[in-house]
Amino acid sequence: MRLSIASHPARFAALAAVAARLFLGLALDASLTCNGAWISALIGGLLAQPWAFCVCRFKPRGKALPALLALLSLLDAAGVLSAVNRSAGYLALDRSPALALFLPTGIAALWCAWRNGDAVGYGAMLWVRIAPALLLVVALLQWPYYRPAWLCPILGSGWSEILEGGVRSAGWIASASAILLLPEEQDRPMASATLIPIAAGISAILIALQLMMVPAPLSSGGWLDRLDALLCNGRAPLYLQLPMIAFWFAGLFHLVLCELFAGAALIQRVFRRLDGKICALIVVAAALMLSRLEALPAWIDAVAPWAYPAVGALTAATMLLKGGRSPCLSEA
Repeated sequence: MRLSIASHPARFAALAAVAARLFLGLALDASLTCNGAWISALIGGLLAQPWAFCVCRFKPRGKALPALLALLSLLDAAGVLSAVNRSAGYLALDRSPALALFLPTGIAALWCAWRNGDAVGYGAMLWVRIAPALLLVVALLQWPYYRPAWLCPILGSGWSEILEGGVRSAGWIASASAILLLPEEQDRPMASATLIPIAAGISAILIALQLMMVPAPLSSGGWLDRLDALLCNGRAPLYLQLPMIAFWFAGLFHLVLCELFAGAALIQRVFRRLDGKICALIVVAAALMLSRLEALPAWIDAVAPWAYPAVGALTAATMLLKGGRSPCLSEA
């Protein structure tokens, strides 16, 4: 079995995954930017856009770039699986063993990966069409409770941390949009590249809306405190918890599926004789094991500032040394 995906569904998969990853990283995982988190999302989108265009337009040759992106996608997917587990454990009505929380997500991800890339992409296409309506309902019902003044100070902890958050965001974008490297033929390379700043803009709006519901001191608290403020905000009506929980878990599930599939497909690009189902099984099993490690958050935090510089430098070196090929069918 060869793991593959067409360019059209790949665009939708990357769009949803990037928006979800930036929101997870900046609204819950990284508290250093505080009120400036939405600016970091925009900076990350602008930084990553040239790389996305290069990948979509010229398809760098060689195995080094797929290998690096596969590693980053695997590590990031493990972090997202950990977030799914913590979220499920937080919402569970009774104490559930960790294995019971991890396994269903891993089995679902493996089954979807075995259905191949178009199933992943068209599932994302459905979510991209449903999510705006769901978000609009939530935003309208929460409208009386938004506090725009809580966005101040606009720069949060200052420009240095905002820029650091932007570089981290670009690294998250590279792992979440690694699926763009997979299509053999690209019909609209500019559309594939410009979806990165669009996804960053969507994430910036979501982060700004969340900041208007949570004052800055709480937004810099612990991970579970920020999750509680997101899903069960005491200032919003209780009936909004269900759509918020659906929105949260659907985004996380798609993100982890997109990264796991991309990791498996990129591994198959490196080891071409491996069957796609074996690659998917290896990646899902590795992500599940990594997600159980206590040191995983520290590893992800250490890798994040260097991920995008490494990907960008390797992409440039690959283009200079090995060149690329233009897989474009049309610019229109």
